[in-house]
Amino acid sequence: MILRWCTLVLASFLCAATFFHLSPCRAQAESPSPSGQTPFTFRADTHIVLTDVTVTDANGNPVHGLPQSAFRILDNKQPQEIASFEEHSGTPAVNLLPASAPGVYSNDYLLHLPPVLNIVVIDIANLDISYQMYLNLQLTKFLNELPEGQPLAIYLRAGEGCFLMQNFTSDRKLLLDALHRAIPRFAPNGRRYLTEFDTLQQIALSLSQLPGRKNVLWFSGGSTQLDASLRSNPMPLQNESAWRDLYDLLDQDRIAIYPIDARGLTGCLQCSTLHFQFMAMNDVAQATGGRAFYNDNGLKEVAQNVLSSDGSFYTLTYSPANLRFDNKWHKIHIEVSDAAYRLSYRSGYFADGSLRKPEEPPKPRTRLLANGETFKVSDATRKPIVFQAVVLPASDPSIADQDKPSGSLPLPDAKKGSVPFAVRYTVPMSALTLRRVDGRLEVDVGVAAVVLNREGGLAASHVYNVTMVLKEESYRRSPDLPIVLDQKLNLTKDAQFLNLGVWDQINGRFGSIEIPLTVPKPQKQ
Repeated sequence: MILRWCTLVLASFLCAATFFHLSPCRAQAESPSPSGQTPFTFRADTHIVLTDVTVTDANGNPVHGLPQSAFRILDNKQPQEIASFEEHSGTPAVNLLPASAPGVYSNDYLLHLPPVLNIVVIDIANLDISYQMYLNLQLTKFLNELPEGQPLAIYLRAGEGCFLMQNFTSDRKLLLDALHRAIPRFAPNGRRYLTEFDTLQQIALSLSQLPGRKNVLWFSGGSTQLDASLRSNPMPLQNESAWRDLYDLLDQDRIAIYPIDARGLTGCLQCSTLHFQFMAMNDVAQATGGRAFYNDNGLKEVAQNVLSSDGSFYTLTYSPANLRFDNKWHKIHIEVSDAAYRLSYRSGYFADGSLRKPEEPPKPRTRLLANGETFKVSDATRKPIVFQAVVLPASDPSIADQDKPSGSLPLPDAKKGSVPFAVRYTVPMSALTLRRVDGRLEVDVGVAAVVLNREGGLAASHVYNVTMVLKEESYRRSPDLPIVLDQKLNLTKDAQFLNLGVWDQINGRFGSIEIPLTVPKPQKQ
């Protein structure tokens, strides 16, 4: 399980280890919307279909200012009444600053996200070194010309994993460093790769805690599994629950896939393999509301086009009349009054009961604790925990200047050829559940560190449950002081990625940080 779920590898590992309860299909799906995200409110007796529509002219420029009356929606050829309508005109600039000091990481970007997110996925499963070098050159130019305040995240599909190289940031240097760490690289031994189904599932799961629309720019060398990919009309798949779940996941998380052929202009236009690969790319794009790009050497311009045009779109919702949950595929058709415009939108949905639920006022839920106590879980507990982590080699002189922690986790066993690293977690007290047990104030925190190798395989894992007793007088004097935990890790040169997680063991609230690693050579004793 660890090797198959992108940045949710940490949460899925904790699921398997029974340390953490999290639904693998809808992890953090109910995160509240930050500023810039418009909530949609509907009657409690309706089922809602939400679709994002991009409208461009003959030159590929976004079309603004269309009224609701210009749109017409058909659901299985039946006209529908539009319940809500909103235009999004471009992505506002957001300055996501890099860490204030070397080795300092945080997931506080979750508090400052724009309404549209752009993600670059570099897929080397079918991409030779020469094409990787060309893609590296094109994406370097693209990142050097990235508009100020335009945040991006970069993922890599290589080996048995699809993992995060750089989380959302508008810092060009961080993005360029991540790109150059990612490619070029040789194929792993045995050329073991995730299936494209698993890759799409990982992408969807890893983005599920983020609100709003997500545009995924998927650079690849074409499909490796033409018979196992998304289809614009998946009626033959309607009896396969795994595929329905994937379509539902991409729909609920508003993820649009933009397949981009990183091989550029290809000379064999009549080649049957290329023809079917292009068809598969078009299918994936139409199924998710994106667009496919191939036979084009201007990869930099393609990426710029997606960012400039598909940050502008219209969001429409409707309630299908007399809807029956029969697992059947419902085809969506949208028209505008000017037929010359080009529209991109999700091609349909499965009527399997997992349509977008109406947003109701938050209601507290009652959770039974292990000792028989009950706990009222409010809507605030659905927010991800925002915390900070400092990750440095234990020999770094700045560690000696750190304040005394609230507690320390057990020391791991020494490893031959490993380098000791120090990890410091700083978790806001306000993010944790404070309860009184036998007259004492306590918090119960889960902490995990999962280490991945270069190909996304599991190198090491450390999971702890921590109960901390607070001095009541100190807490009353400084209730905003954070919980600070220190941890030691012994990392080998194979360690390339570190996934850190903390969670409240009472209400299940969770937060994670994904960190790329550079492990120095071990010092001779």
